[in-house]
Amino acid sequence: MLKGGPNTENAQKLIAFLNRAAVAAGFTLGTGYPGPNTNQLKHLPSDLLPLLSINPENASKVVHEDSAWVAAKRPDGKTNLEHIGERWLAWRVQ
Repeated sequence: MLKGGPNTENAQKLIAFLNRAAVAAGFTLGTGYPGPNTNQLKHLPSDLLPLLSINPENASKVVHEDSAWVAAKRPDGKTNLEHIGERWLAWRVQ
């Protein structure tokens, strides 16, 4: 949503609606991607909970991306992202 955009009030209402626990749980069930509202855990099947990053038991295991490192240039002129992509492809073709 853009600050000062033409319809920010309704955009805020949409975001609030999407973050309601039951609605967020429906999104998670449909996509597998949980939103930030941990209250949605109450609306999800218990067998799904261990798989979600927002489950408090998994919070300490979440790996946070270091965007600055990913975008940084290496001595060979490539970014770390390009380097990792090349290594992954080389591994895949083995």
